[in-house]
Amino acid sequence: MLRHFWKNRKWVTIAAEQIIIGVIIMLHYQQLDGRLPPALGLLDDPILGLVYVLIGVTLMMNSLWDFYWYHIRIVLIALSGGMWVILTSSYAMSDIVRGQLTVTPFIFALITLNVLLSAWEEPRYKLKGGERY
Repeated sequence: MLRHFWKNRKWVTIAAEQIIIGVIIMLHYQQLDGRLPPALGLLDDPILGLVYVLIGVTLMMNSLWDFYWYHIRIVLIALSGGMWVILTSSYAMSDIVRGQLTVTPFIFALITLNVLLSAWEEPRYKLKGGERY
């Protein structure tokens, strides 16, 4: 497990960030502006915070035990990337609606960029479910 930790340390940190954000959203929900469309206002509900935690825990287990059969790795990367893109865009739209600039969307954008770069560097056989090409 320690060998997999060092090999997949980027995914371990991304999973830890997801778990932390999920817990923060569950504890401090309804931080987005109330004038946002209802679809974006739902992005900081406690239920979605739990979903973020579950994605993070699953990605953490996947990184520490390094299993990639049945295309699970690409599904988790897609879910993780999608989660960060949605959070970044929703908090950026909230800042636009409020008319004030905060640092939160920029932090989320950096994490999103980290997820995309980590996905780019991921070995292709892991993304294909273990099939050699």
